[in-house]
Amino acid sequence: MQKFKSLSVRLKILVLALLTIYVGVWWLVGYAVGKKIAEGELKTPLGSLINEDIVPKLADFPHPINGVWYTQAEAKIWKNRLPLGVIIENHADSRPQTGLSRAEVVYEVLAEGGITRFLAVFLSQEADLGPVRSNRPYFLDWISEYSAGYAHVGGSPLAQSLVKKYKIKDLDQFFLGAPTYQRVSNRFAPHNVYTATKKLRGAAATRGYKGPIKISSWSFVDEEAKPEMRAKKFTLNLGFLGTFGYDVRWGYQPRSNNYLRFNGNAKHIDAATKKQLSTKNIIVQYVTIKPEGSGHGRILQETIGSGKAIVFRDGKAVSGAWKKKSRTERTRFFDKKGKEVSLNRGNIWVEVVPVGSPVTYK
Repeated sequence: MQKFKSLSVRLKILVLALLTIYVGVWWLVGYAVGKKIAEGELKTPLGSLINEDIVPKLADFPHPINGVWYTQAEAKIWKNRLPLGVIIENHADSRPQTGLSRAEVVYEVLAEGGITRFLAVFLSQEADLGPVRSNRPYFLDWISEYSAGYAHVGGSPLAQSLVKKYKIKDLDQFFLGAPTYQRVSNRFAPHNVYTATKKLRGAAATRGYKGPIKISSWSFVDEEAKPEMRAKKFTLNLGFLGTFGYDVRWGYQPRSNNYLRFNGNAKHIDAATKKQLSTKNIIVQYVTIKPEGSGHGRILQETIGSGKAIVFRDGKAVSGAWKKKSRTERTRFFDKKGKEVSLNRGNIWVEVVPVGSPVTYK
């Protein structure tokens, strides 16, 4: 202060001017920062400073099909929907298919001629889908577990008669046609029928098919195995009676705890995402097959009763059995001690293989 008094008048004026400018600049900076905070524009890595007392919403609503946790707000979007089951073909000319990666659960089943076919089930997810193919009797035993809307393109006479007998929520292309289903020009018939979950839900509503549906859930674990507990390398091979081009291989990825799918010795890609199909869980279900007796090479599969099963999770195999008491009863999977096997929360593939079909894993 003494030094300031000793300065000349001109220097005193200069110092005071600089001090005023300095204070003014900091006032403006403080005002701008304060305004941003008030408007919620200034954020920390954890969110807005002004909203730091808001408690995050918990994911505590389990998906009834794949066990994934959702918040109540997220689940509100889909929990009252009608589940959808869609038949998607797996002929070599139908690959890559569209939409399989979005399904909560996929059943792969042998059809006539040694060719497999898929039943893909959707509840929370939306997707474009195809190519859609025809109905067979054994698909109805799984559709009934979900009381789902059933999308297909016609079917065998026996299968179509059972749709009526079982009062299935039928979304047959033969009756609905366009715009629910459409034939694309870049593929040859019969591998060119496509639809979408949104279109199917609209068609279901016009027919009076509604949700919510009560689904008896499988058993799930809250956490996947820790990385150090997972298998370092694991491969599952499925022969489906050894038909060339329809063999399946699943390769385990320890870091992601996923299985990647190969079909006909090639990566199996979803045409919509351009990514390889993967899953958190694989269930191999052995069934007895017999001729349908129609003279067209069609088969029947014993999906009600019990049989051998193997559940693959975390790169490990759990051998046991499957049981299904009736057509509408949920198929369940048990270990050798009779305890139900828990699955990882995430998508599921059920590989339904004939007894005697080559299945190897290591």
